[in-house]
Amino acid sequence: MASDVDIANTALSHIGEDALVVAMSPPDGSVQAQHCARFWPIARAELLEVFEWSFAARRATALAETTSDSDAWLFRYTLPGDCLKPRKVLAQGQTDERKGADFLVMERNLYTNEENPTLIYTVLVTDPSKFSPTFVACAGYLLASYLAGPILKKPTAGQAYHDMAMQRGKGAAAINANAAQSEQHDAPAAWMAQR
Repeated sequence: MASDVDIANTALSHIGEDALVVAMSPPDGSVQAQHCARFWPIARAELLEVFEWSFAARRATALAETTSDSDAWLFRYTLPGDCLKPRKVLAQGQTDERKGADFLVMERNLYTNEENPTLIYTVLVTDPSKFSPTFVACAGYLLASYLAGPILKKPTAGQAYHDMAMQRGKGAAAINANAAQSEQHDAPAAWMAQR
């Protein structure tokens, strides 16, 4: 399993940097470590927000309800404190996660027409031992996109690394979605479970 330092060194190698980071928290004193320590939290949060990662997925069923102040939505709920990105709202009792209900998020409030819904959302995972291998690979490229400007002094070079991270992330998201669908198909049908 990779560490934050491994991801930083991977990012540095992507931009052609020979120097190695030894520590990021606190930074080991090198310019490279200082840049990695500054940009890694930003890149990590961005990657978690943009794509659905199963290691960062959580469910909430007992959302705190407040009075809806919208004519378009029947219910307003407060998002869980650890919610980085809401992904899906499921109707009460809904087990098929492939299709969620409509919702809107404004100012840490979730608006929906579903009463007592289940929220599937992404949390900010900072422990690298939880990261999947595909997340680590994407993270190396995304961090490289942030490092290209200050280290290479070529801000436009960062776009190629950003594009690579997003391309790999799309592939990882497809793998993740297929695994989720496969798990749902592998579960016994309700009528079979009652036999």
